[in-house]
Amino acid sequence: MQFWNTLFDGTQAWSGGVAHSILVLALVIALGKTLGKGKIAGVSLGVTWVLFVGIVFSHFGMTLNGDLLHFMKEFGLILFVYSIGLQVGPGFFSSFKAGGLKLNFLAFLVCFFGAATTILLHCLTSTEVTTMTGIMSGAVTNTPGLGAAQTAYSDMFGQNAPDIALGYAVAYPLGVVGAILSFIFIKQMFYRNGTVISAPRKAEVIDIKAEESAAEKAIIREHAEAADTKFISRRIPISKKSLNGKRLGELNFEQVLGASITRIRRSGLDLRASENFRLQYGDLVTVVGSKESVAGMEKVLGNSLKRLDEPNLIPIFFGIALGVILGSIPVAFPGMPQPVKLGLAGGPLIVSILMSHFGPKMNVITYATASANLMLREVGISIFLACVGLEAGSGFVDTIVNKGGYIWIAYGAVITLVPLMLCGLIGRYAMKLNYSTLIGVLSGSSTNPPALAYANEQDKSSDESSIGYATVYPLSMFLRVLIAQMLILFLC
Repeated sequence: MQFWNTLFDGTQAWSGGVAHSILVLALVIALGKTLGKGKIAGVSLGVTWVLFVGIVFSHFGMTLNGDLLHFMKEFGLILFVYSIGLQVGPGFFSSFKAGGLKLNFLAFLVCFFGAATTILLHCLTSTEVTTMTGIMSGAVTNTPGLGAAQTAYSDMFGQNAPDIALGYAVAYPLGVVGAILSFIFIKQMFYRNGTVISAPRKAEVIDIKAEESAAEKAIIREHAEAADTKFISRRIPISKKSLNGKRLGELNFEQVLGASITRIRRSGLDLRASENFRLQYGDLVTVVGSKESVAGMEKVLGNSLKRLDEPNLIPIFFGIALGVILGSIPVAFPGMPQPVKLGLAGGPLIVSILMSHFGPKMNVITYATASANLMLREVGISIFLACVGLEAGSGFVDTIVNKGGYIWIAYGAVITLVPLMLCGLIGRYAMKLNYSTLIGVLSGSSTNPPALAYANEQDKSSDESSIGYATVYPLSMFLRVLIAQMLILFLC
């Protein structure tokens, strides 16, 4: 019995408490991820269960050393936001082109109305800014915003603000459910006549898959008319590092090999092929040509999945180092009591976006397989949420029961619903968006994967919801992190 007591309370565990710390952290993450696989009324809270399990453990006195807890929390956050940046970076700037500009403006309005609602509730109720910032991050299910707010507060005052995490934990569940309820309400109120009004296709996000498929067919027909050779279409991964950063126009594939690249898939997004497009190591390109020319392209491009599976850790950790340096640079603003920093959330996020987008132009390989990026992201967010729960859990029940924390649920509901309803109205009548695209954009602007899952279920015959989500997600993620920091820096 003494063995188990010392192991779980950590007072005399072997190796100076290391075994105790690893055991508690591993159990919190394992139990949280297990619970996250379940659904309630068809809705899953996913990895957020790790936070709630951490709160339970902390409530019963099972936690980590304070210094270790702080380090693990920040390190997990850095891994998470950096992997997010690697994912969204390649499409970050291209998402502002054509119809994407309009959709990103709508996403900006969602973020702006959310911040304005938060500030208004703060003024009307005199609730602490730290609490309201946590509630806002939970209401829009944005964990990087939570981390950014905590880091900003710690940098300013040299200590943590537990109510940021408490506000997040209280508001998060209804943030998921509230977004889905708002979609149902938008459909009943704004689309109840059954008609779906859409702007001209060029004014929206362009369905690249459909357009490029048509382009592939046109190329095949064109070649088929000129020769009797049968032309095919094949997807080939680029696994030769010498091609990283090369422009398609300078490679002259069609003139030399008689094959054309019509589409490039990168970080889950399909991008158009053009003469000025720069290839990246790990891109999955669609090649159209004769069987012989496509075989020649395979040799030139590499087509080696085994080579792509090799981990490329140098740019990741070098980028993290640059991100920490950038996040630590103080920037003075007139009227501010102390300089502003991007922090350990903002710095690595910005560096990873810039590196993944501009890396090929500097011949820097930033590629990581989708599974490797997902693993890095899941490990980071799990460690972060576990530490947040273990840090904040001791006061959670007391806050809810005795300190009026239950009213925070209502505040979170307002922050979730008001921006989505307002922007649903704007998207429906001012921008003439169809329902699938609109709720995809609203899901992306809330950085809410469960909401996207619901949106996809509403129209399984098209991927308009996913396209809208992917178009606005990069900017929305950046704005959510920035807004959370600004509320702390300017209003505390």
